[in-house]
Amino acid sequence: MISSLTQITQTRLIQLRWLSVLAMLVAALISPNILGSSLLMPRLLAFATFIAAINTCMQLAIVFNRGSGEGLPFLSPLAQLVFDLASWGSYIYLSGGASNPLISVFLPLVAIGAMVLDKTQAWMLGVAAILSYSFLWHFYQPLVIADAATATRLHLLGMWLVFVVSAIVVIWFILQMTQAVRQRDTALAEAREQEIRNDWLISMGSLAAGAAHELSTPLATLNILIDDWLSDTRLLPELRADFELMQRQVASCKQALSQLTQRAGHARGENQERVAAVPWLASATGSWQALNPTANLAVDIAPRLDGYALAFDIAIERALTNLLDNALKAGAVHIRLKARMKDRVLSLLIEDDGPGISPSTLQAFKAGTPIASASGMGIGLLLSRTAIERRGGSLVLQRLPDRGTQARLSLPLNEFGESP
Repeated sequence: MISSLTQITQTRLIQLRWLSVLAMLVAALISPNILGSSLLMPRLLAFATFIAAINTCMQLAIVFNRGSGEGLPFLSPLAQLVFDLASWGSYIYLSGGASNPLISVFLPLVAIGAMVLDKTQAWMLGVAAILSYSFLWHFYQPLVIADAATATRLHLLGMWLVFVVSAIVVIWFILQMTQAVRQRDTALAEAREQEIRNDWLISMGSLAAGAAHELSTPLATLNILIDDWLSDTRLLPELRADFELMQRQVASCKQALSQLTQRAGHARGENQERVAAVPWLASATGSWQALNPTANLAVDIAPRLDGYALAFDIAIERALTNLLDNALKAGAVHIRLKARMKDRVLSLLIEDDGPGISPSTLQAFKAGTPIASASGMGIGLLLSRTAIERRGGSLVLQRLPDRGTQARLSLPLNEFGESP
């Protein structure tokens, strides 16, 4: 879930307030050394502790609200900055008023308000800071410093320290907010691209469903014709094997269309049936080998996969066969499939000795853009990756150092008896 910019700003302001609390505590602790009297320290420490307690409550409220993705209304940026202005105004009122160099902290507060508030609120905060400064010019608890020269030096030193702290605070806050905005914009751009890709895939799915419906009738007609020819006693024996092959191919097409229709009929979010990983792999690779009898496929399944299952999905099986088809179409002579398990994740490595995936195809795959190439890497590969990612897996392609392509398909596994 992408956090709202308001929630990010609220968190940054609370983090910044801890620096204010620290500055209040330090100023209170060193006041006896500066003034030569400890009369001022107790009330300043008590006030800083009070602000720290309030900020702790705000921090807890943010923590408990973190999962909602929205900010808390009573912790809006304007409310927090007004609270900071009032806090520092009260602190400065207790420690000399406008003569206290700490009054310069009003300026970074106004600068931060100009960054995170709208136009009206920023001007309201600026006016409030001016009125507070004017108030503290006439109303405050005076400080008693016997030596005027010492008072002047302390004032100048305080102005320098406030400037340094203000510069650090403004730079830190700007960098934090800029980074947060950049991360949020990146997340929004990725979500927008994913939505566009999903819309395109839905269109392709609708097109595939329509094609499946239109192909069902011609396939049924071909099946009837082939049956008639096979039942004809006048059929030449040398042609019977060809017609039987045609019959098997038509049956395979009808099965693929039935699976597509069945897959399209499943409701979204419906629990998928779990199947044992090893029999599923053996069945999927065996079916592909039967349709491609000339292919040289070597399958290596780790014994550790026994007793583990994965959520069955026709799209996942089609993704596996699509990867094998791509390797075969690329001109590979030998294809190797290795099934391994690590941290309850099924890892399928499909390696071939073909010419290897081209850089342009690999770049298009990473960008999620279908591309036609000699290796057959196109829409089917993009659909395969989407189906795998929807089941919590991943698909990575890379070119092997010497020759060929490696596809790494990862899927989560569960032990039998566990909920997927």
